[in-house]
Amino acid sequence: MNCVCHLVLVVLSLWPERAVAPGPPSGSPRVSSDPRADLDSAVLLTRSLLADTRQLAAHMRDKFPADGDHNLDSLPTLAMSAGTLGALQLPGVLTRLRVDLMSYLRHVQWLRRAGGSSLKTLEPELGALQARLDRLLRRLQLLTARLALPQAAPDQPSVPLGPPTSAWGSIRAAHAILGGLHLTLDWAVRGLLLLKTRL
Repeated sequence: MNCVCHLVLVVLSLWPERAVAPGPPSGSPRVSSDPRADLDSAVLLTRSLLADTRQLAAHMRDKFPADGDHNLDSLPTLAMSAGTLGALQLPGVLTRLRVDLMSYLRHVQWLRRAGGSSLKTLEPELGALQARLDRLLRRLQLLTARLALPQAAPDQPSVPLGPPTSAWGSIRAAHAILGGLHLTLDWAVRGLLLLKTRL
C-alpha cells in the first residue's frame, strides 16, 4: 500500500498543475452572475449607511439641540417622492442616486474640513460615515457597469463650498446634511427593493 501511495505522489510531482484545482486568477474580483444579487448587496450597504446616519443624526440632536428645519442651498433636492415609486426605472434611479450621494459625500468631506472646533467631537463618526458613503458609491458604480447602464454625471459643475460663517452655522449645516442624507437613503432602500422585483 505504501508503494502505491509513493507511486501516486511521484506521478503527481511530474504534473504539479494537476494536483491543485484551478481557481480564479489572482487579483480578479469575483463577479456575481445575477444582477439581483448585486442589488441585494447594494441594498444591504444602503440600509447599513441609513442606520449609521440615523444614529449620528440622533447623537447630533442630543449634543447640539436645534429645533426646526435646517437647509443648505447646495444640497440636492430629493428628486423622487414616495408617490412616484411605481414609475421607477433602473437607469434613472441609479443615476439620480449616485449623483445625489456624490453630493452628500462632498458635503461630509467639507463638514469634516471646515466644521470647526464645535464638531471636532464628531470627527470619528463623520469619518466612518464618509468611508461608508464612499463604499456605497463604489458598489453602485459597479452595479451600473454590471448592468451596462450610463455612467452618472453631475447635473452642473460643483459650486465651491465656503466655510460656515459661525460655529452655529456649522452645527446647522451638519443637521441639514445628516437630515437630507437620511431622507435620501430611506428613499433609496425602498426604490432599490422595488427595482429588484423588475429584474
